[in-house]
Amino acid sequence: MTLLTAASVAQTNNERWKAPLFAAVAAAIVALLMALLKGVPVLGGLLGIVIGAAPIVGYDYARGALGQNWRPVIAGLIGHIFFIIGVVLPGVFAEEFGFVVAGLPIGILTAILWPIVVGAMSANQSIGKLLLASIIGLVLGYIVNLAIVLPLFGQNPSTWPAVAAILFWAVWAACVGWALNAWSK
Repeated sequence: MTLLTAASVAQTNNERWKAPLFAAVAAAIVALLMALLKGVPVLGGLLGIVIGAAPIVGYDYARGALGQNWRPVIAGLIGHIFFIIGVVLPGVFAEEFGFVVAGLPIGILTAILWPIVVGAMSANQSIGKLLLASIIGLVLGYIVNLAIVLPLFGQNPSTWPAVAAILFWAVWAACVGWALNAWSK
């Protein structure tokens, strides 16, 4: 093994944390914008779709390939199309159904659709592994919200939705960003 090969292997192994970190930061920024623009329904839905591209953009940025392949980014946007339904349905049926009833199945559908579309449009990603990472990210996002946000902000739902959304999407994106980096072919 040459010195250059050894240096590149050591650099790759030491920088595995960058993709999950950049994916989480990208998703947290988009979720923060979504929370700040809560009163504008069209922008909230569009930013919800953009969250689907955040893990891919973070992964591409971490490996220095931002903008080289747009197919996975577009797939991330398409994969989060159910998020629009999750934003619109609770707003329309808030009196009868509430956010949890409509939001949980939509979140699960998004967690299933996103890896299928991204894996199908990306040559170096596995659909099954992305599906596993997305479901793990979904579960960890809910656990983080239950363990951190609820005890800190109490059970008054008017005080914590923005923080909960930001943490949820950051945790989900970090899990998916880790999978994109660790399990790429």
